[in-house]
Amino acid sequence: MLKFLEENPLVYIATKGLDGEAKVRPILYYFQENNKPYFCTANTKPVYKELQADPKFEITTATPEYEWLRVSGEVEFIDDLELKQKVIDSNELVKTLYQTADNPTFEVFTFSGKATIADFSGNPPRHYEI
Repeated sequence: MLKFLEENPLVYIATKGLDGEAKVRPILYYFQENNKPYFCTANTKPVYKELQADPKFEITTATPEYEWLRVSGEVEFIDDLELKQKVIDSNELVKTLYQTADNPTFEVFTFSGKATIADFSGNPPRHYEI
């Protein structure tokens, strides 16, 4: 599952909006540590507020060959400056936006849940626990 994310880092995250309606937006996967994937956002964005109100989510991404990953679970925000710095160092855009790991708007998160990788081949889907 982590290899799939590394090869397809642009994912789409679905949350329950503060208005009760489903919300989907793109977000980038950055790296894994201790078999946990890491993402980031700003605490000024709706996605942060939605996940604080209800940490349940789904993400999905796909390959050009029509293989896809879907993960559902719960988000955990991480307040670890070393991990935050790794996210900043992993991407030039993130570095430009947040500059330092102690930026008060910068949030890093991971998740736990269930993942499925499937395709249109007719082969059974592969399931993973995170």
